[in-house]
This record gives sequence, C-alpha cells and structure tokens, in this order.
Amino acid sequence: MSMMRWNEDEARRLVLGQLVSLVDGVRTLAIRTQQGKFRKHEPITVFRPQTLQELMGQVEEELKKLATEHGELRDFADAMRALLHRLPDTSPREMYDAVMDASEQWLGDVADEDTDGLRSDSQHPTQLEEVSLLIDDLRRERRKPTRREKLAIHMAHEELANGSRLQLPYKPLPIPGFGDTQTYMSVTDPGEGHIAGTTTREEWMRGVLVHVEHLERGHQDRESVESYRIPRILNVAKVRLHVAGRAPVTSFIGRPMFDSGKFHLDLWKTVQTMAGTCTAMFQLGVAECKVAMERMTASQIIEFMRGLRGNILRDARTQLLSAAFNLNSPILDDRDGGTRLVTGRREIGLLGIELVKAGGFDKVTWDGSTDTYPSVPVMEQLTHAEALELVHRAHERGLRTYFSAGFRFPHIPLAVYTGVDGVGIGGAQILRYMDSRTGYHGPFQPENISRILAIRDEAARSPLGRAAAQLARLDWLSSQRRLDDRQEQFRIELYEALSRQQVDGLLEDTDARSAA
Repeated sequence: MSMMRWNEDEARRLVLGQLVSLVDGVRTLAIRTQQGKFRKHEPITVFRPQTLQELMGQVEEELKKLATEHGELRDFADAMRALLHRLPDTSPREMYDAVMDASEQWLGDVADEDTDGLRSDSQHPTQLEEVSLLIDDLRRERRKPTRREKLAIHMAHEELANGSRLQLPYKPLPIPGFGDTQTYMSVTDPGEGHIAGTTTREEWMRGVLVHVEHLERGHQDRESVESYRIPRILNVAKVRLHVAGRAPVTSFIGRPMFDSGKFHLDLWKTVQTMAGTCTAMFQLGVAECKVAMERMTASQIIEFMRGLRGNILRDARTQLLSAAFNLNSPILDDRDGGTRLVTGRREIGLLGIELVKAGGFDKVTWDGSTDTYPSVPVMEQLTHAEALELVHRAHERGLRTYFSAGFRFPHIPLAVYTGVDGVGIGGAQILRYMDSRTGYHGPFQPENISRILAIRDEAARSPLGRAAAQLARLDWLSSQRRLDDRQEQFRIELYEALSRQQVDGLLEDTDARSAA
C-alpha cells in the first residue's frame, strides 16, 4: 500500500492515527482484564482540528495518563513515547511498519501479508467501495487484516474526513411482520464500538439495526442534557463504510432547538437546521433519522413534523423519519382549541401515535428515560397489555414502532412479546463500561451482542413471540387494507389473546390450518 498520494504531513498524520488506535486498543484491553470497578473522570470531548504538533502532544499526554492508570503498561507507554519522538525524522513508511510491529506485539491484531485480501492494486487503493468490500471479506472470513489492509481502511477513514462521498448500497428497515425476525435489536453506540465490534461479525448484524447516537451524558438531568444526542457525522460515515448494505444504519438527531422559547419565531431556523442535518444523514445512506418531540404542544409537534418532512431530501420509500416521545414528559394537547395536559405513560404513547400520523412521519418511538442514569427500563414502566396496545395501535395505523430506555437482558423477551419493530439497546446498561460515580462511558463490549441476539431469538420462537410476530404482520396488512373479514376477526382475537398472554389455543388452530 503506497502513501505516495499523500504529502509528508498527511502521511505522518496517518501513521499517528494508527498509533492513537493502538493506544486506545491497549487501554481497552487493560480495562477489560482489570479487577475492580471501571473509573473514568472525563467525558468524551468534542473533536477539534489540530496541527501535527498538537496531535503529537495529545498522544504524549494520553501515554502519561495510561502509565498512571495502568502501571503494568509503563513499558508499553515508554516504547510508544520513544516511537512518537521518532516521528518527525523518520520516513512514514518506516514509522508505519514500527507501529504495526507494536500492534502485533501488544494486540496481536495483524495478519501475515500472504493472506492479503485486497481485491486490486488499483491506482487509488483507498477507493471507498473497494475498502468496503475488503471489510466485508474480513468479516465473512473472520480473519485479521494485514498491514496493507489496515492501512487501506485507515486511509478510507481519512478520505471520509476529507469529504469523499459514500455511494454504497444501504439496507432499509423491514416491513413489520416481514423481516428476518419481528423485533430488531437496535444496537446503539456513538460509532467507535460499531467499527471495532458490531460490524466485525456477520452474525452480529442479523436482525439488527446499527444505531449511531451519542449516549454519554453523565449524571445530568434531562432538562439540561438530552438522554440521547446527535453523534459525530464522521462516525456515521465510517459506520456506513463498514456496514454497507448488510444491515440498516440509523441515527438519532435530537430535540429541536428553540432559541427564543417562542415556537413560531424559531420554527424557520429550527426546521431548516434539522432538515439539513437529516438530509446529510440520508445522503450517507442512513435508513432512519430519529427526532425527539419535546418542548412543544401537540399542535406545534404536528406543524413541526410537517415542516421538517417537507424540507428533507430523502427516498421516502426506504428512508424513514421517526418521532421520539418521552413517556415521562407530559404533552399539552391544544388541538381543536382545547387545552388538556396528557400525563399518563399510556396516554402519552397513544397521543404520540395520533401526532405522528397527523405529522406524516413513518415511525413512533416510545422512550422511558428520566433524570436517573442509567434509565429505569421502559418495560418496567408499562404493563404488557399497555406496551402491546401501543404497538398494536401504531401498526394498524401503518406506523413502525420502537421502545427505548434502560434495556437489560431480562427485558428483551418482554419487548419481543409485544411485537415491537425495534428495541434500543446499548450504552452503560448492556454494551459499554460506565463509571457509576461520574456516568462517563468506557469501552464497548461486543461479546454481549451474541447474548442479546440469542435471548431475542429464543423469545421469538416461544408461543408469545410467534403470536406477537403474527399480530404485527396482520396489523400491518390491515393498515394496507389487505385482509378479508375472516382475517380481520382473527386479528382482533389474536390481539385480545396476546394481551391476556394466552395464545396457545389460537396458535394451535393456525398451525392446524397451515398443515391442512
């Protein structure tokens, strides 16, 4: 792999980027093998451009911190500091080989060159499509990249950072009742965890939405800091490079920003700002953008959704708009001149369906986050009958559905039994380390994805899971007016039986009819 296309500073920056990845990888390994509680004192910082000298200084500080926090890594930190000091006077090629030697020594993540799977020796080996195919090969073959392949992937990341356009196929969200499974696990991360974890195994992307959002908020209340926030768009681009068309990639956008506090004064700027953001995401091949419906009345929510929908550039058939409603945030229903404060979780959820339908969005999300962090699981805030009703009513109105907040392993089956289309799962609850004192996040835990999917699949095979999937399919077909009277009657009976969690008799009748 040649660096000749890059000038001297760009080539050194590439090498430095690989060194940063190595330091992060060694730190992650140390955290995952250490005894005692995970601790982190600083939040994820906002990216800012740096000169080569500033970046070298930052790496120096990170190495000092690493040696202080993990005494067993002092030798590694000293070796990397010596390597760092060679950077200005050593050729980029030689430096790159030295970093790869260290990566093989400390992480064992580099393969021999004779297994090189790069598909061509083209003049532009970092062509994004070519690298995306390489990543797919590595994933399917479950092998480590060679030095040349690691460089190609890192160069592709740099191409994205420099504005290169992604033109890769993307996978849309499935239609309710017609996907690989009914309830998709929306595996959630700000991005780095997906690149190093989620997207590295073929089986980890089956029945999965690769969802990108900024989760870390520390112990801040929701009024000050949103429970979920928009991720760095470069991370979204990198995730799309690694996923391509293997799974739907989705992204959180956030709640609208009303600077003056006066809805109609701020509406123009808010709509255009968020429309531009959503358009950028969709141009990258994101299959869904999620927007929080907060700090607005019911009539304002409808007006905002209609305005936003009309100003976003997307393929409306395959790229969806999702409206997120917090079940713990009351909504003033001021439609038709009335003023009624809706406070109950079930009532907020049902109102959300009405507002999404009136506003013309495609999907309704019910979120149970509160000021506590981690969140109280949303499936503990709703009864089975309430959660099922929300999903059922939305599906029969032609809307996709989603639950989020606080999911841990035992809550996955509870969501599957409602037939919900997606479950937001990730962060400190199940997929990242978290310092309980500060609320700041640590390394991603990709091995938990296997357990998440196994629990989901087992629940989907159960009588309640099968009934929920069948109801979702029937509800969706009903929304399209594709059921006859007999099927409509069965749909109603199935919903009532599932609400009581007594479905065996109906499933036996269905199986008998299918066998006949």
